[in-house]
Amino acid sequence: MKNSNQKYYFSVADEDERITFFQKAASESLQAEIWQKGQDKDQVEEFDITSFDPDTKKLSLKFKGGLLSKLTGSKNKDQDILLKVSFHSIYIFTSSKLIFNKEADLYEATIDQEIYKSQQRSNYRLNANRFIVIQFKIDNEVFNALDISAGGTSFTIPAEMKDRFNKDQVHEGCVVRLANVNYTIPESRIAGIWDHAFKDEKGNIIEGFKIGVAFIDLPKKTEEDLFLSINTEARGEELRKKSLEKKASQN
Repeated sequence: MKNSNQKYYFSVADEDERITFFQKAASESLQAEIWQKGQDKDQVEEFDITSFDPDTKKLSLKFKGGLLSKLTGSKNKDQDILLKVSFHSIYIFTSSKLIFNKEADLYEATIDQEIYKSQQRSNYRLNANRFIVIQFKIDNEVFNALDISAGGTSFTIPAEMKDRFNKDQVHEGCVVRLANVNYTIPESRIAGIWDHAFKDEKGNIIEGFKIGVAFIDLPKKTEEDLFLSINTEARGEELRKKSLEKKASQN
């Protein structure tokens, strides 16, 4: 059975969609936002999409910086970049390398990596498992999280720690760690507290609580970087499941 949450949250565009999306982006002279993973919002650069070659998969881009920026060029030149194009309520994300074509006086990015298209991004929640480790630092302590979305996370605590967290309490300077990358969360709110028994590292049942956390006004670039990381991990999990199903069918 397909995960309806996953289907609602994101999907990976196929080859036909890739061509359609970027040909349309070029014909409508849409803008692309480009940045490097982990960069702050004010470091995002904007480009006009001028053309897309479906055979070479090269996307041509004109830098939209001010006069000084145009003279010095893009700070993302020759760097591995993240690229986003907005189609009304749909967002297209991918990764590439930004190259400057001096002869054409344009930048180029080869669109040959997976493309994620998304609507209603915050609905998908990635669960932790032995392959996907999610950690959340709050109140100066690191907890192993149960799950993660672009909108929040959850973790467990033993019963004796209940008074440490209260519903609607706001914590500043939290950190999410996913796929060995840290994401700073400026403000987080305790969205809920529920009775929840869990196993410790030795397999013992511990009576405790589940703490639900909502991220407050997450910076745009942090949200998008986190979104891409969640999608990448979810895609890897999907491929692992398909591999196991294939092996099981062959036995």
